[in-house]
Amino acid sequence: MLAEAEAAGLEFEVVAVREGDEFTARSGRHITLARGTFRTVSQTVTPQGVIAIAKVKELDASAAISAARGRHWPLVVLDGVQDPGNVGAICRSAAAAGAPALAVLPGSADPYGAKAVRASAGNVFRLTVARTSWSDLAGLEGYGAAAAGGAPLGDVPIEKAGMIVLGSETHGLSRSDLKLVTVHLSEGVESLNVAAAAALILFEVKRRLAA
Repeated sequence: MLAEAEAAGLEFEVVAVREGDEFTARSGRHITLARGTFRTVSQTVTPQGVIAIAKVKELDASAAISAARGRHWPLVVLDGVQDPGNVGAICRSAAAAGAPALAVLPGSADPYGAKAVRASAGNVFRLTVARTSWSDLAGLEGYGAAAAGGAPLGDVPIEKAGMIVLGSETHGLSRSDLKLVTVHLSEGVESLNVAAAAALILFEVKRRLAA
């Protein structure tokens, strides 16, 4: 994760390495922590031996929209995706598929939170991420992913959409005026995890853009 962050140009304020481990990075300050101290401050059961504090530049909606348009990609929008593990997994899939930008609406987990960053394997730093409101996205038309009731993914020109909105697994989408797209499942299966649905949709966009 830290290698991804450094490659993305983030500035580390502090890098703390567990005694006996090594990690070389540009930083304002390097410190070594005893193993017991490192275990105390770490947020994981089996840490990898290095912790860092980095500066992240907060961007606005116009930056994310410009980044998406510049690559001819829909803007990926998170609408109340509360689980940081899902947010991180979506970031990882978005980066892997080639999506350049992510917009985060209120009610979604922080993509730069520790759990989300870990779930993204650091790939969140490859994206242009902006905290936005619906009013910031007023000029974009797009599709909302729905567990049921939407047009089949194979039948809609989702690669030409202005945005793809992924909502809460519990509450769904917060807007009722979005066109809906649904990944159709085998009989008896109610729904997909939002991160899994996002991966299918994003890689379908990638496939079509490459065609």
